[in-house]
Amino acid sequence: MVLRRLDDARADGDRIWGVVRGTAVNHNGSAAALTVPNGPAQERVIEEALSRAGVSPAEVDYLEANSVGSDLGDPIEVRAAAAVYGRGRDPERPLLIGSVKTNIGHLESASGLAGLIKAVLAMNEGRIPRQLHYRNPNPHVDWGRIRVRVTGEATAWPAHPDRPPCAAVSSFGLSGANAHVVVEGVPAVDGIRPAGAARAVEVRLPEGAGALGDSSGAFDPREARVLPLSGKSRQALGELAERYLAWLERIGGGGNGAATEPHLADMAWTAGVGRSHFAHRAGIVFRDLESLRAALGAVAGAGADGSDSYDRGPATSPGVAFLYTGEGGERTGMGRELYDSEPVVRAVLDRCDAVIREEREGASLLGVMFGRERAGGRLRDPEWAHPALFCIQCALTALWKSVGIRPGTAVGDGVGELAAAWAAGVFSLDDGLRIAAARGTLMARPRTRMAAAVPGSGGATTGHEDPFGELEAAVAGIETCVPSLTLVNPGDGQAMGSDEVPDPAWWLRQIRARPRDGRLKARLAELNVQRVLEITAGGTTGPVRLDGWPETPARHDAEFAESVALAYEAGLPVSFAGLFAGEKRSRISLPGYPFERRRHWIEPDR
Repeated sequence: MVLRRLDDARADGDRIWGVVRGTAVNHNGSAAALTVPNGPAQERVIEEALSRAGVSPAEVDYLEANSVGSDLGDPIEVRAAAAVYGRGRDPERPLLIGSVKTNIGHLESASGLAGLIKAVLAMNEGRIPRQLHYRNPNPHVDWGRIRVRVTGEATAWPAHPDRPPCAAVSSFGLSGANAHVVVEGVPAVDGIRPAGAARAVEVRLPEGAGALGDSSGAFDPREARVLPLSGKSRQALGELAERYLAWLERIGGGGNGAATEPHLADMAWTAGVGRSHFAHRAGIVFRDLESLRAALGAVAGAGADGSDSYDRGPATSPGVAFLYTGEGGERTGMGRELYDSEPVVRAVLDRCDAVIREEREGASLLGVMFGRERAGGRLRDPEWAHPALFCIQCALTALWKSVGIRPGTAVGDGVGELAAAWAAGVFSLDDGLRIAAARGTLMARPRTRMAAAVPGSGGATTGHEDPFGELEAAVAGIETCVPSLTLVNPGDGQAMGSDEVPDPAWWLRQIRARPRDGRLKARLAELNVQRVLEITAGGTTGPVRLDGWPETPARHDAEFAESVALAYEAGLPVSFAGLFAGEKRSRISLPGYPFERRRHWIEPDR
């Protein structure tokens, strides 16, 4: 059993099975013999426990007795309990009594703990199990005169609308030590027992994104959830899915069946943050009860028929590379759904919008991206497309980081090179955005002036007409740092060395996407990259296997939840708390792991 202070358990959102209200211990003192209990000493230990608990005797519904089935000791214990717990008790509501020893025997030094566990489970079930093997009441107890009744049959826990259930547990040692515990049950939350208190999930913002308070307005509820299931074999995974199906039937689904319902959202939260994650995995994305049941049925069927659909092999932490695409993927409304529902994305985009407003006299980058009226620009224009692509890719990078997925290698095309450099810590979010805006401005200039601006382009410039020099001066004060991860040049596939960090002017010159070198795939393999995540303007693909890259196209309509589910199934170490950032969630009781039982018995030699 895990014991914690009640306030600490509530603050951490723990599932609380019961509350220990009071305890007491004493000793029999002088007795007729070692095995003869002392009734008055037992009464005193019960009274002291009740006093410390602040509970009246009549409020205790059930006593988990020490009873060992003896002709001498049991009557003494029952009479002592009746003497205390009978005070002020309604004759129609006698003290119910039983002992777990009839189920599992005498566990000696652990017998009291077993009794406490039984009492807590019975309160949470709302049902007291029958006293196994109980047929003939002990004739040395006058059962007709005391307000105590043995639970010879399974008995519903007495209902009390004005208070929680309450039980007591006795444990008496052979040495004469007596212990008594008064424990209180915890009411169910929406019919689910036990449930933790709702706890606010922290929003972890990237450096330079600004405070979340800068983001005005409420967030839309997340419509898609990820239920992570795992096992040490595909058979165990399939059986776990079956248990979840049975659990859904038991709790009656949830409300209108949407993934936003507390039952289903808390289920996904608890499975993500409260379970170990093994090698055989299934990331189930669902939007309602119907889609959840269908996906669970598919996993259950795959495990039952021996299919290897979810046989993912060892759960390792493979090397991950982020591939940032260049221009051409921009579209009006990109990032809007994530902006409306994800605090991390909103914080990054709001910060970028504030920087652009300052640079461009109040013009709104988000207004252009989301197609708002009178935004003052068009997304297909380079001067808006470049900063828009940069900031959406940075927001997606921050979002992946919030769920625990960080790249070890980054590579980018065109403006994607800037996002890759920001992910590597080469420059700040503000500075990277300024470079992206300058590059877009340069691309928007007439072709002859742009050619003149790029050294080696064959163009000519005269007099004061030097757009590159003008923009280079605008980024001259930007500081660059050594990359914190492997930054790969897409042109030649080489990693940038610690002494090769270009100045801001170099990043400004890279106004066109460079074709990927044919050796890039092999180079990434040499860097131990096993998975590539493509970060695009329209969304993110799931983790693409290196042997399928770069032929696998980006799925612009992919939802983030689906990508996280694929990352989980691929063995990446997902931090599921990030999928609930900014919400209040409760831990609830979910199906346990289906242990695979094997017989290990030495057969005798015939």
